[in-house]
Amino acid sequence: MAPPGLKLFDCGAGVCVDAERVCDFTLDCPHGEDEADCPAQCDFETDSCGWQEFVSRDGFDWTRSSPVKVPANVQHQAPPRDHSTNSSSGHFMFVLRNSSSFSQRALLRSPIFQQSGSNCTMTFWHYNAGLSVGATSMNLRVLNLTEESRVKNLTVLWQTFYHQGNLWQPVTVQIGRQTSPFQILVSKLSLGVYDGISALDDITFHNCSLPAAMDKCPSPDHFHCKHSRACVDRLQVCDLVDDCGDGTDEENCSSELMCDFEEGLCSWTQDEEGDIFDWSLIQGPTPTRNTGPFKDHTWGSVNGQYLYIESSAPQEFKDTAVLISRPFQPTSLEDRGAGPPCVFRFHYHMLGKHIFNLAVYLRTKTGGRGQMLWFRYGEQGNLWHRKTLYLNSARPFQILVEGTVGDDFTGDIAIDDLSFLGCEPYEGTLTSVESSTAAPPPVFSPVTPHSCLLGQYVCGSYGECVSQSQVCDFRLDCSDGSDEKDCVMEHCDFEGGLLCGWDLASPVPPGPLHAFRWQTGQGETMHHGEQFHRPVNDHTHGTVEGWYVYADSSNGGYGHTSDLLTPLITATGPQCTMEFWYYMSGFTVGTLQVFIKSANVTHEMWSETGNQGSRWMRGKVFIGIRHNLQVILRAKRGVSYMGDVVVDDVAFIDCAHPIVSGLPCKKDEFACANGHCISQRNLCDFIDHCGDASDENHYICRGISDQCNFEFDLCSWTQLKTDNFDWKIKTGKTPTFGTGPSNDHTLRNSSGHYLYLESSFPQLIGDIARISGPTFSHRSRECKMVFYLHMSGEGCGSLSVYLTTMFSRTLLLYLSGHQGNYWIRQEVPLSSTEHFQVMIEGMIGRNGRGDICLDDITFLPGCLLSKNPVRDMPPPLPFGSCPGGLLHCENGGCFKPEQYCDFIDNCGDNSEEKECGTSCSFENGRCGWKSSPADKFTWMLGTGSAQSIRPPHDHTLMNENGHFVYMSATPVGLKGDKAHMRSSVWKESSATCKLRFWYFISNKATGVIRLFLKKGIVVNPMTVLLSFGPSVQKTENELREVWMEQRMIHEWRRAEVPLRNLRNFELIFEAVRAKDVSGGAALDDLEFIDCARSVIHPGSCPEATDFVCKNGDCIDSSLVCDNKGDCADRSDELDCSEYI
Repeated sequence: MAPPGLKLFDCGAGVCVDAERVCDFTLDCPHGEDEADCPAQCDFETDSCGWQEFVSRDGFDWTRSSPVKVPANVQHQAPPRDHSTNSSSGHFMFVLRNSSSFSQRALLRSPIFQQSGSNCTMTFWHYNAGLSVGATSMNLRVLNLTEESRVKNLTVLWQTFYHQGNLWQPVTVQIGRQTSPFQILVSKLSLGVYDGISALDDITFHNCSLPAAMDKCPSPDHFHCKHSRACVDRLQVCDLVDDCGDGTDEENCSSELMCDFEEGLCSWTQDEEGDIFDWSLIQGPTPTRNTGPFKDHTWGSVNGQYLYIESSAPQEFKDTAVLISRPFQPTSLEDRGAGPPCVFRFHYHMLGKHIFNLAVYLRTKTGGRGQMLWFRYGEQGNLWHRKTLYLNSARPFQILVEGTVGDDFTGDIAIDDLSFLGCEPYEGTLTSVESSTAAPPPVFSPVTPHSCLLGQYVCGSYGECVSQSQVCDFRLDCSDGSDEKDCVMEHCDFEGGLLCGWDLASPVPPGPLHAFRWQTGQGETMHHGEQFHRPVNDHTHGTVEGWYVYADSSNGGYGHTSDLLTPLITATGPQCTMEFWYYMSGFTVGTLQVFIKSANVTHEMWSETGNQGSRWMRGKVFIGIRHNLQVILRAKRGVSYMGDVVVDDVAFIDCAHPIVSGLPCKKDEFACANGHCISQRNLCDFIDHCGDASDENHYICRGISDQCNFEFDLCSWTQLKTDNFDWKIKTGKTPTFGTGPSNDHTLRNSSGHYLYLESSFPQLIGDIARISGPTFSHRSRECKMVFYLHMSGEGCGSLSVYLTTMFSRTLLLYLSGHQGNYWIRQEVPLSSTEHFQVMIEGMIGRNGRGDICLDDITFLPGCLLSKNPVRDMPPPLPFGSCPGGLLHCENGGCFKPEQYCDFIDNCGDNSEEKECGTSCSFENGRCGWKSSPADKFTWMLGTGSAQSIRPPHDHTLMNENGHFVYMSATPVGLKGDKAHMRSSVWKESSATCKLRFWYFISNKATGVIRLFLKKGIVVNPMTVLLSFGPSVQKTENELREVWMEQRMIHEWRRAEVPLRNLRNFELIFEAVRAKDVSGGAALDDLEFIDCARSVIHPGSCPEATDFVCKNGDCIDSSLVCDNKGDCADRSDELDCSEYI
């Protein structure tokens, strides 16, 4: 018998439950009868689950249907499959129009739900496609409201506008704690023109039931609700959210420790000094579309208030708004007893394309931000997120919440329901920054006893003495290493945001708020769009968590600079080199420079300017022996924000001065005057390896056959007449911007000379310049030529070194393309049964950005000059002829067989790539894409036709004259016939490679287009040499489908397929007939994007077992130590002792 006034629901079989527990997301009846008319999950396969059109049969209604049952007049627009079953017979709800009225609204209403829990969300799949499909909105309607609240009875949960593509899109909306009955409304409005389909499927409510009653909570960390008897986590107590369902978790809470902003800021205050603008109170959506929440968090409706930062004008990028809490007492347990931990809870919302940063700080002094406890960058979705922070401070403290504006107006950030638990208010004020920076009283501590002389350095706690000249010299002279403690570190990866001894020299801290300056950063801290200007992954670990240092070009103005400076380095050794990795990507990226400062003189040692691509590149600066110097890393801003200057992994290599061992030098070593021993191969190479220059002494070096540093002339080298132009002697930078060295190699300053090949006008692609050295005797033994080479720039051509005799010419070294923006040592062994000379040939590359430079050419003592010079050298190579082992380009240049089909234009005219099945608009043929001779029908090259089932126009030119390839209809044929179009075998692809193409399937066509990837193909290089095309030697038969489409789409559509880190692969497009003689499928504008493999990132070789060459290339590990240099720098053959 029910109490008077209590309404019951009959579950059947004599069981009744309270009527208010019907449709509350909890199964109270034995078989769930109380939730049968309002299920938490609906796929519309059986019925509409209580979701109904509000006004049916008015000509514009939400209707349950399936792809095969929709009316014929809209079948071409409807989803080809439902989402639940992914079939044409599956069901969904869609809007059907059967009326021509100008203004109509279709309104889909859910069942009425009694209430929901605090974590309630709803997911569904939505389809909104068509030229004039218009907008769809979802609203929350709360019942049983007061008269005042009914004015704002509808709260927007979600909206979508216009055509969203012909596919199902997932959506998640947040409902939160609703204490009154509510329902969901989905509205579709038609204003005259409605051309499209709007559909819903797979609606599911998640975590919407209230917690179940329990006799006893599982642990002391739970709170037992007074009436509902549910158990909730203690961290959910007094957090402004009714988690119990009866409100008892929010009883007896201090209003000083909570704020829902319904009546203002509570005890929080706006910062008046350290920010730019203030947080704003608001109800409902923020003024800017596509950013900010639709509702508050407390009530989950437009009636509740929250705080947000407005990112539109007059705010500017990186302007900040700071909210400050009241002070709190220290949290350390010895001061407060063994009480509960002090925690701070808050909810935040970060939706928008240009969301920047939300951060929480703890400070113990007035002024400034203090210690960062938490931060979040970038868009986090259209959801309120909860965060709990444990607070620990030995002093009274405040909490600061800082919002930072992004670089456009869709960057509103919102916060709500801020609360503290276990924290005690502090009635005093925090100490000021000024008082804390006053000079502390002197502290007298015993000085470590020592007997050091005046001017000597006293080492740490051991009382040792070292010379001041031994401090910061990259050698630990003190046994505790204290002499290197305050110096720059030998290697710095900037992990943890540390600068490793590098100092920000300009602008001098603190500097203007938005100054262009060096700072440490991570990929995970980037905001939307910044991935185009600086790297997502660091160089050290190749991860978003890794650190680097960068100069943010979104600050400052054109030409502004920022310097990182080392402390004074007292001495460096003869081989000292600074290596680093840099990343300069962006349309307007500026300049990175390296300077050495000694006394009051500063020399530029290295520079790079402009966009270098989305990859890490190696930089190298030879320092050598120097004293009392500082190294400067200078970033210069470009004309706009598009391109940061980024550096990582700065290392000082071999910079400690060598120590005299006291042992006699070995047979193959040279005894320096100061007692050091160096390798004989380092004699007379223009570098002071000894440290006292005795290895470069004139009397020692006069026994060397030939040396040339080009400081005065060409020495014994001569310009040849069998070329197009001459090598030139140069000081300083080359004339072409962004290419060539900053200094020569000999003197390492702007007054030193070197030899260079100017690649810009009037030189043309394929032009060559040749120089020839002295004549050497056939009696030469262990003869080598050593020289330094600088080849940098995107348009670098090639350098060839030949050994020439009266009757032959032999290629000894061939290098092409960018080799690195630094001087590289090269050694070339020389031997011949005849007198010989060395000829160096430089060839112009594909554009003017790529100068080739030479310096410090030396022939080792084993090279014996001939008394009878070779007078008649062999004739020059004719145009189109190449040395043995190389293939010819159409422009007369040469390339290696392994450079065929590698996504790189090595020839300069792309002739070695054009028949590979490469990027193609089909305007000038098929670009190497080949049909299979075994097919019954083929892909045809054709133009548009409005009368045919093929496309009316191409995609490139968008007219009837443009070309594409298509699957033609044929007079005979069978269902299942296939046509294939395949590329050649590509060597390797980069970690970012992808294929983009456009496809078309006529609405009269039936069939399938597929793209297959075939891997593991081994190419016979000898066949490449003979036929200028690869021949398959072996196949591992790994064929994988990577893309498929069979829907009839009577328009050109774009597809993208990733092709990351592949080796020896080909691509195959396949068309399959679904009827006897059908055609109608077409392809156009095939484009390989970022596929050329360049500098290798950590872990980015095609195979985990690959060998990484010193120049960054990858080769198969089976090619290491096979007596053949497969790496361009032959590094795969350097350390082969274990293979012998």
